[in-house]
Amino acid sequence: MRDKDILPVTIEHLVDNYDMLHIDNEIALVKSLRSIPEMNEPRRMSLCLFVGMCTSGVCSVSVNGKKRMVERNQVMLITDESVIDSINYSSDFDGIGFYVSYRLLQEILKDITNMSDVFLLTHNHPVFSINDVERNMMERYFNEVKFRVEMNAHRYRLQVVRLILLTMIYDLSNAFDRVLMNSTKEDKQSRSERIFVRFIQHVEHHFKEQRQVQWYANLMGLSPKYLCEIITNVSRRSPNEWIDKFVTTEIRNQLRHTNKRISQIAEEMNFPTQSFFGKYFKENVGVSPSDYRNGIER
Repeated sequence: MRDKDILPVTIEHLVDNYDMLHIDNEIALVKSLRSIPEMNEPRRMSLCLFVGMCTSGVCSVSVNGKKRMVERNQVMLITDESVIDSINYSSDFDGIGFYVSYRLLQEILKDITNMSDVFLLTHNHPVFSINDVERNMMERYFNEVKFRVEMNAHRYRLQVVRLILLTMIYDLSNAFDRVLMNSTKEDKQSRSERIFVRFIQHVEHHFKEQRQVQWYANLMGLSPKYLCEIITNVSRRSPNEWIDKFVTTEIRNQLRHTNKRISQIAEEMNFPTQSFFGKYFKENVGVSPSDYRNGIER
């Protein structure tokens, strides 16, 4: 099946067609992993992240063409643009989970500095193990999120949920570190995967000054064409898309969480003019910087 034939999974579609607890199109809860809708054929995650935890039984699932086994005390992180397929599970399989919009995820992760570790974790380890203490912690966080989502009259429930999820990420940071540490000792990354990680690390450190693929290719001693082929094959995103993701995430955070003038943000992000800055942002986000600051989104 060609990629363009793969139907997307969006929070908007899920909440419109299924009885799922949710807040707008920002987060949707899955009270039982056995009931995840529309997974009987390939689906591509679109503008959202899925987080699931197995509480019993076993499940097999294909993530980006690679079969993964999910057992009790294991967590699934299925990221934006990932393709999932071939889900089969035992009669006693179950678990909990939620979909988080990419926009909300950006806000949650705005204070996480080493994003290359996050990309490395989700790319190489979409399924990883946690211990009993971490499992109990995950269940408590899920129930707390569920409780807040059900508080329809709470004016700030989305903001509270965002803080709960951020706290959950920090509480699980030991598990993330453990997985990454073990992966560097035991996993044999391919040359392509090592190039991908190096590229993300370089973009992470230089995206405010450099937005040209040619510059990163020169830094890594590779041709732009070869770098594009490697990054696209490994991550299903082009180098330009990764660079734009870092740049627009930073701009979004500056617009929403600071009082800086738009002209000041444009200057700090090394855009030649405010006009060019506005055009770039609108092409990538869909609205002007001022509209985005005022809460208008496409």
